[in-house]
This record gives sequence, C-alpha cells and structure tokens, in this order.
Amino acid sequence: MYEHSCAKAGAEGCGFTVRAATEEDLKTKVEAHARKKHNVQGMTDTIYNYLRDAARK
Repeated sequence: MYEHSCAKAGAEGCGFTVRAATEEDLKTKVEAHARKKHNVQGMTDTIYNYLRDAARK
C-alpha cells in the first residue's frame, strides 16, 4: 500500500491524503489532485520522483 500526503510532501496547508495499492494508481490520483487543487499542469518526472520518495510504502 502506498500513501501520499500533501502536507508531508511540503504543501503544509493542504490536508489531502491518498492511499493506493500500486505506485501507478498513486501517481494517477496524485496527478489529478495536483492539477485540480494546486494548478500543476504537468507532472514532471522530477516532481513525481520527489512525491514518490515522500510517499510511504
């Protein structure tokens, strides 16, 4: 199980937390949230690698 928390990844004012069974599912969910709530128009490998490394496995 993978878990991502925006607050733990540095977006302290965001309470978004998501869990996913696979890394790919986590990426899809985090990307959709980042686009909608943080106005991130494209998830680069650098951004995703940082978020992946901050996620709990």
